[in-house]
Amino acid sequence: MDTFMDAFCPTASQVRAPYSQLNNLLYKSHLPLIINSAAEIGLFDVLSAGTSLLEKLAEELNADVHVLDALLDVLEAIGLVAVQDACYRLTAMSETFLVSSSKVNQLHALRGFSGSRGPFDNLAEALKGDHVRTFNNRIWASEEAALSMEQVSKAGMVQEVVSFMKSIPGFSGARKMCDIAGSVGYYSLAMLRENDGLHAHVYDLPEVCAIARKVKRDDEHFERVTFHDFDVTGSGWVDDGFDLFFSSHFLYEFGAKGTLVDFLKKVNASLKPGGYFVSSHISSYTTEENRLTFAMVELMTRAMGYPTHTLPKETLKEALGKAGFGDFTIQEPNEDLAFATMLLSARKLQEIL
Repeated sequence: MDTFMDAFCPTASQVRAPYSQLNNLLYKSHLPLIINSAAEIGLFDVLSAGTSLLEKLAEELNADVHVLDALLDVLEAIGLVAVQDACYRLTAMSETFLVSSSKVNQLHALRGFSGSRGPFDNLAEALKGDHVRTFNNRIWASEEAALSMEQVSKAGMVQEVVSFMKSIPGFSGARKMCDIAGSVGYYSLAMLRENDGLHAHVYDLPEVCAIARKVKRDDEHFERVTFHDFDVTGSGWVDDGFDLFFSSHFLYEFGAKGTLVDFLKKVNASLKPGGYFVSSHISSYTTEENRLTFAMVELMTRAMGYPTHTLPKETLKEALGKAGFGDFTIQEPNEDLAFATMLLSARKLQEIL
């Protein structure tokens, strides 16, 4: 076992099951509230009258079509609706137990399972077409949130990213790395353990950087991390002269809004010639085992007012090509990991003016 695994992780014999199994189980605990929200806006009653296209269904329910689309994806994954030729219909289960006119409906029992507070508590309101959803980009700006994200990442994703990083030809000789939206620097600190000459620059919100300086000051190699107060919505930008530029779960909005090429051109300008950009993002739904969890993450994301939590492989590759990058190396998602991401590295081939 390498030094990173020794210092940072339990032994393989201590980890006898993939964390994705537990993660998927926990996400299923949100299902009663999701189903109850669908019943509350009248989705099952409306579909009991016959099949419907998404847009027509959204109109009848006065629902936000973007959020409704994600909701229907979850309901399809658990067998409560079916879709054929873009038309949705109820399954026998939902027609029997979730339509209010059914003599054996179980709507009261369903409400009994939906009492706990969680990310879907306001889903019914988010589904309404006249509801204004404003995303709060400060939701991770707390010590609890930052440490929680770190713990989830330590269950396999940090190890996966570090292993991928070490395989990049320029990693061992890299001396300066940018970790954009890097939270409290847990990815950077893990990479520093594998390269004694590397210095990491973590850019995140001022509140997050303040937390990082507090909770990470006693970590090994902390002196080789510089935290920079940064807000991507502002006019400023990061430093230049980087050998590596790392981005994890950050580019989704750029991809959804068509501004990814512009962002990656800035990344290009920040890298030395021949430097590497590395991405760790959810690319699409994966196996059936993880599909439900990813569908629920997407629903949660849209209901919070954020456009999406997926970045398709071709979208990223095309944007990188237009921004002067090439020599792609891609590692498909590891299905044993929670929130498995596609890992991609691309080398800066040309300056973009």
